[in-house]
Amino acid sequence: MFRMCFLVFKLILCMHLVGSFWYFIVKQNEYWIPPLDFVYAGQYPKIYRFYGKSDFYKYVCSFYNAVLFLGGNEMGPRTNAEIILCTSLLVGMTIFNAALFGDMAVLTEMSGRK
Repeated sequence: MFRMCFLVFKLILCMHLVGSFWYFIVKQNEYWIPPLDFVYAGQYPKIYRFYGKSDFYKYVCSFYNAVLFLGGNEMGPRTNAEIILCTSLLVGMTIFNAALFGDMAVLTEMSGRK
């Protein structure tokens, strides 16, 4: 049970760090559009739904994007720094995802033992 809770803790911590780091990078130029706001892309360069909102909304949106990073989804980077970081994070999160599933398989196999 402790190892399963530790896996969940690692997952949440990793997504928190990735989401916070991604927000730190995208707030520099404010050109990035969150995937849930792609429909508002005509309001270039700033999207009022993201940059004018509360800190809680920004954190939840960043955490959501960290989940998208974990799944390897499109992030919509717009600047060179965002492209480099997005590529690095996608590769890193793919490796983390594989390690997480490996740990889950080991725990599942261990729970089946008598």
